[in-house]
Amino acid sequence: MKRMSWLVAVAVVATLLLGAQGAMAQITLRFANFFPGPAGQSKIIDEFAADINRLTGGRVVIEHYPGGTLLGAPEIYDGVVQGIAHLGMSNLGYTFGRFMETELLDLPLGFPNAWVANKVVQEFYDRYKPAEWNDTVVLALHSSPVNVILTADRPVRRLEDMHGLTLRGTGYIARFVEALGAVARPVATPEAYDAVNRRVIDGLMIPYETVVTFRFGEVTRYITEVWPMGQVYTFYIVANKNAWNSLPADVREIITNYIRNEFSDKLAKMWNDIDVVGYEYAKSAGYEFIMLPDDELVRWQARANQVINDYIRTMVARGYSEKELLDRIAFVRERIQYWTQRQAELGIKSPTGPAPVRL
Repeated sequence: MKRMSWLVAVAVVATLLLGAQGAMAQITLRFANFFPGPAGQSKIIDEFAADINRLTGGRVVIEHYPGGTLLGAPEIYDGVVQGIAHLGMSNLGYTFGRFMETELLDLPLGFPNAWVANKVVQEFYDRYKPAEWNDTVVLALHSSPVNVILTADRPVRRLEDMHGLTLRGTGYIARFVEALGAVARPVATPEAYDAVNRRVIDGLMIPYETVVTFRFGEVTRYITEVWPMGQVYTFYIVANKNAWNSLPADVREIITNYIRNEFSDKLAKMWNDIDVVGYEYAKSAGYEFIMLPDDELVRWQARANQVINDYIRTMVARGYSEKELLDRIAFVRERIQYWTQRQAELGIKSPTGPAPVRL
């Protein structure tokens, strides 16, 4: 009888332990994302979910909702704040004017490619931590590759060719499109294929990778590189504050350490790799590639400077210090130089950028 009682006690303890482990495994977080499921941006979120599940011993399960199935791109940030999603990824252009300090990163500041831009935008956030993000927990800032101009019927070889064009662009990318003389339309990227196909717009100011990710390679024929102006779409991954704070402290530490180290490198590599895929697709598909000559680049850079100066004037009018803004721009440009040199030293190649880092 004593032996039976001991066995029953062991069974009860084992059941309780298994039940506790099962309860811990019930931490489920919903992750909203607007990229199509097969896209590299979605695959890396699947990898993120698998890694977090593994690192937490199965305690955290992340349900990934790609393709806007939970929230569309413009709704993702507010959806995270409201708790519809616990985690979300989108870019600043969909909430233009909400993150004005961080929107500095969407200016044409000379980012050469995705690998460099991903390093710099995270450093910017780590250094300045703008209070405009205080209603969420910022897990990461990251960056698209550098924009090019994709057009369906009309090639862009000089500034005058921009007149009469309507191009997709949001936020400060749209402001740059307008400064170049075209009309900007803030079409959501998943809807832009049909907009180009029906000639509602003539093309897009967007990275190489989208010719594959969003199949723009089926509806455009010309590519004009404008990487010397180096403008990107800045992305974020944020968490709902209540959901984040309710996680066990060790789980928060595991996720934070993973994102700041391994996942940060994975993000930079992913964005760079998919841009290579887009570039190679464009080469094989017979696109006409247009490189602006030096004298033309000078004219385009003057328009880029107009956008930067307009941003500074707008922010000063809102009470920000002009010196602080100029210091932040100088910081970004200094870090661009640093990481471009590091990229060359590491032998990492990209579709855009100066010769030492270019494919």
